[in-house]
Amino acid sequence: MAQVFTPQRPKTPSTLANRFARAEDGTVTIFGLIMFVIMIAVGGVAIDILRYETQRVQMQYTLDRAVLAAASLDQNTDAEAVVRDYFARSDLENYRLRVTPQSSMTSTRVEAFVEADINLLFMNMFGVHSLTSPASAVAEESVGNLEISLALDVSGSMRGNRIAQMRDAAEDFVVELLSMNANSPNGDTVSISLIPYNGRVNVGTELASVFTLSDEHDASNCTRFDPEDYHNAAIDPDVAIDRLAHADLDHREWWSDLRDSQCYSTRTPHNPNGGPVDTNAIIPWSSNQTELVNTIRGLSAEGWTAVDLSMKWAVGLLDPAAQPALSGLIDGGAANSDFEGRPFAYENGETLKVVVMMTDGQNSHRSDLRDEFRQGPSHVFYHDDHHRWSIFYPDRNQFWIPNATHSWDPQRNQPDNYWGSWSNSPYRGNESVALPWQELFGQYTAAKIAAEFFLRPAQRAGNYNYFYRVRYDAFEDYATPTSADANTRASCDAARAEGIIVFTIGFQAPRVGQELMAYCATTPAHYYPITYGGSLNIADAFASIATSINRLRLVQ
Repeated sequence: MAQVFTPQRPKTPSTLANRFARAEDGTVTIFGLIMFVIMIAVGGVAIDILRYETQRVQMQYTLDRAVLAAASLDQNTDAEAVVRDYFARSDLENYRLRVTPQSSMTSTRVEAFVEADINLLFMNMFGVHSLTSPASAVAEESVGNLEISLALDVSGSMRGNRIAQMRDAAEDFVVELLSMNANSPNGDTVSISLIPYNGRVNVGTELASVFTLSDEHDASNCTRFDPEDYHNAAIDPDVAIDRLAHADLDHREWWSDLRDSQCYSTRTPHNPNGGPVDTNAIIPWSSNQTELVNTIRGLSAEGWTAVDLSMKWAVGLLDPAAQPALSGLIDGGAANSDFEGRPFAYENGETLKVVVMMTDGQNSHRSDLRDEFRQGPSHVFYHDDHHRWSIFYPDRNQFWIPNATHSWDPQRNQPDNYWGSWSNSPYRGNESVALPWQELFGQYTAAKIAAEFFLRPAQRAGNYNYFYRVRYDAFEDYATPTSADANTRASCDAARAEGIIVFTIGFQAPRVGQELMAYCATTPAHYYPITYGGSLNIADAFASIATSINRLRLVQ
């Protein structure tokens, strides 16, 4: 069969172009090349951004530490020099820095801004040749107006090693906080009120002079409050505060004349000029380190526990209602004039108010004289010229008159009534005068009144009734553990409502005491439970609290 040949058309440029356009050979290779270029570009950008972010973070971290150091009130070097030194130690160079320090009478504030350029390796192909990494920081250390109430448990369970540990820790705390005053250019800005407490709180002669105490007697300065008083943070200096009987002694422990001796007076009929003692008394609004430290070192442990009373006074001495009392102390030269106007208003943005409360126990029963023994004539008669006593016994309707030679025991500075005789009238009749109950209980403790005036003649007469009446019936509980816990919580609530910061320490306290401290703390972080065998000790607790109050704060 014969073949037929078809002649080929010549290949023109147009024909070649159409063929190339329709061909699919090499398409994947071209796409891969394009994607490779894009990936390199994106990866390079990422590397540039990573370098930028690394530099920015390092600058921010260095600047934060630098301004904190520059803002310290202990810092004597120029603020900008401090910041530049930090940057030099971090090997940071070619930066632009602006430092703005500000100092006031109560604080040091340092603001700083820094920026540095970083040359880019890959982004310059897109026309971006460099990036600027900025960092800013503001740090402030402020002494501010710091008002502190330090309540220390000196009850009987604190005897021995406990009170020794507490003294050392509290002393270090006071020294640390008052050191802030040394760096304040225009006067003291830190005041500390020290409130030692056991079953009583001794207001002390100094503070009693500017508060109003009830006038049943003036032999001691121990006070009590009604339950409703605990719901208010204030203690009004012009409103009378109930004064405990000088002989206030729990009737369950009538035999112990040493219990809560800070409430006992040195006044007796043979020492009429004796007055209230200031043992374990409140030291109000002080910046005198020597006074506070010496008082802490001299604290003695005895008696029961009244957390509610101490919390009430601790909060009350931070409340603005006490301003007239502090002004009175300043006017009399008994307080630092730098503290005029304190306690400042709660709304004062430059004032920090802090309560530090520690206890190793829990609230206990507390007793006071019944109303019938607070006023009116007693059954004890006294002949002032002859210093002779006559004790009337209603059950016998007779007077026991101790012998003159035994009417006073000079060694014990108290009456000795064992020897004597019965009579139908007091010694020298109307020449002897019935002492008012308030005067009698203002001169003697309850134990002495019961034992020295009533026990011995009652023993001799075989009649104990009146002795037991004085020993037991003269007193009544004005607080129980349950009511005292409620009072404490109310006082802590009042502090919380006013923005007062409360730190608490439960120093190997029983469960009830620990729970009360946990409740009163501003937050769980403000509560320091010290337990047997635990890692936290009281020195660490006080040191941590001091650091919390005194620490530098990065404010922005």
